[in-house]
Amino acid sequence: MERIFTTNSRLVNELFANYVSTFVALCELINNSIQASAKNIWLDIDYTSDEEINPLIIKKIVVKDDGYGVYVTDLENKILDIGTNNKDGGKGIGRFAAFQLGKTITIETIGYSQENKNYSKVILPLSFDSFGKNINVSEVKIKTQEEILEGQKHNTYYKVTIEDLYDIDVTDKEPKKKIVEKMLRQNIADAIFERYPLKIFNKEVNFYINKQKIEPSTFVIGTPSLKNILYQDRKGQEHYVQFRFFNVKSLEKRKVFLTTNNAGIQTIASGFEYDAEWLSPRIGGWFIYVSSDSLSADIYRNIGLDELDEEVKYFKSFIKEQLTIFFRKKNVEFDNFIDKLKKDSYYPYKEKSSSKSKTILFDKLAFLVEDKYNLLNEQNRLREIIYPLIDRTISNGELDQILNSILKLNKKTITKFNELLNRTELENIIAFSDKVSLKMEELEFIEKLTYSEISKHLKERKELHKFLEKMLWIFGEEFNDSTKLLSDKGLENNLKTLREDIMKYKASKKDDNINTNVDKSTKSITDLFMYSEKIIDCNKREVLIVELKAPKVKISPVELAQAKRYAREIEQSGQTPQHVNFKVLLISSDISDAGKYEIKGEENNPYLYFRSNSGKVEVWVMKWSDLLERQKRKLKYLSNSLEIKDVDIQSKVAKDFEDIDFQRTSSTLRQVNI
Repeated sequence: MERIFTTNSRLVNELFANYVSTFVALCELINNSIQASAKNIWLDIDYTSDEEINPLIIKKIVVKDDGYGVYVTDLENKILDIGTNNKDGGKGIGRFAAFQLGKTITIETIGYSQENKNYSKVILPLSFDSFGKNINVSEVKIKTQEEILEGQKHNTYYKVTIEDLYDIDVTDKEPKKKIVEKMLRQNIADAIFERYPLKIFNKEVNFYINKQKIEPSTFVIGTPSLKNILYQDRKGQEHYVQFRFFNVKSLEKRKVFLTTNNAGIQTIASGFEYDAEWLSPRIGGWFIYVSSDSLSADIYRNIGLDELDEEVKYFKSFIKEQLTIFFRKKNVEFDNFIDKLKKDSYYPYKEKSSSKSKTILFDKLAFLVEDKYNLLNEQNRLREIIYPLIDRTISNGELDQILNSILKLNKKTITKFNELLNRTELENIIAFSDKVSLKMEELEFIEKLTYSEISKHLKERKELHKFLEKMLWIFGEEFNDSTKLLSDKGLENNLKTLREDIMKYKASKKDDNINTNVDKSTKSITDLFMYSEKIIDCNKREVLIVELKAPKVKISPVELAQAKRYAREIEQSGQTPQHVNFKVLLISSDISDAGKYEIKGEENNPYLYFRSNSGKVEVWVMKWSDLLERQKRKLKYLSNSLEIKDVDIQSKVAKDFEDIDFQRTSSTLRQVNI
């Protein structure tokens, strides 16, 4: 039989493929089945096998239910009439959500007629390509198979078969048609349970995925908790808000879903993740569903606009507060442990830690191993070894080693701890914070070595040389990992010879290059000459040359002239390789007035004194104190940035400082895609 689509003047492309994602489109088909009073829903997905060479992840999708179905005389108003408000039997516009998944769909249904007291079967093939982009739907003719079934009893059903799923040429232009992760073989069961937990847990609907029934026990630990909490909005009106807490097995996150009633089905309007630094690592994963019969659905849909809408912001704070109350009650064991841990004499962060994230990570790991090692027992001296070991491996990023080889934690505990790391950038922030902290300590030591009381005992420059060789970053981060010796021995000898010929001199009052402010005990300290090499690639190297003048020497035009000549000789020497660049640092405790006059520098590089015409050789001049101060400012900036990042890593807890006790009640509610 031939039938024709009709429409209420809305174009097909405004109705089809307009859901947030392909999974949401799939859920729309499932919703239609639930609205049709289905007790069983079968979802069969034909995944591409590993052996097949096929760019498509899924070849075919079938959604079938045992609901009312559609009787043949109802085809016109229940299926073929697009753009109406008709929802009888649960088959509204959403029945065409299938077109977001594939170009070809086949609807097959058996329905019953109370009037005729018989059953009909209809097969309706549809193709997205037949609709085009800008034609009236009424022009599309569909050939159907229709029959009245013989016999007294038939099982009603409604089945949608989706084929010709979209390839990459289509999904690149229309990303909403791309198969999302929730629909993959390993994720689909979790995603269906996440969307319909009450239907599944209360056994209102049985879901089958590729013939495998979804059982509540597979996902839920214990019995869900229901709390009806009175909420008073900013206008003083009271509403009861329902919180349903599901302790789930499949993850370690706390996912919060705000749901609204859509044609009798609780539909997720917004999604969040709840987190707090004080949460026990054993708190587990939770799905929390929030709903209210009296609140406007707009407040759920606009929950992400809390910065623009005070009422939305107020409601979001209410949700977060209730979640905090709920999880605080489940966190008592961890709170008590942390109180005791921080009082322990072996606790490694009594004075300071390079990062707050590191402390949080240590506390949670210590809690995870407490059951096995009973570390806080006063008689157990093992923590004297284990605590520093945990601290060091956290800093070095060797977490797998301590978790598996040393502490020998069970697989479940390791999984929980890895989940903690995966939620954040903790490893990166900790490692970088430790590096900055170490550099600040090294800088303070060098400063004391050259300017404090200890400098009087530094008779030989070779002592300072040893330290600086390990701290080449002080002359530029690009030399942090460079080699201490030159790979080209001929070049090394040439640089030494040139230096001996050019840089030797005697300080004199006439040249104003004697520093009279230095302590007598340091006057015997000689110049320091050192170099290192950074290999940029197979064809390019950069050599750092440091000429650190003795404390008694001020940099004057004499030293500047020597440095410039040294640079020219390096460039013009026939022994200098063409693929090597040079950076010469001339450093002293002071610079004479005449020397300062000659050093023009650049706006971005105030210490740059000379650059050769070829650009291969540069001379930089600075005071030792300026160099140290410059690095201190840089490290201070990095330290401040890390503190900001540290807070950001913990989901911007500073933004949520409205809670009374920062350490014990701060939490975050971060919006995520649903």
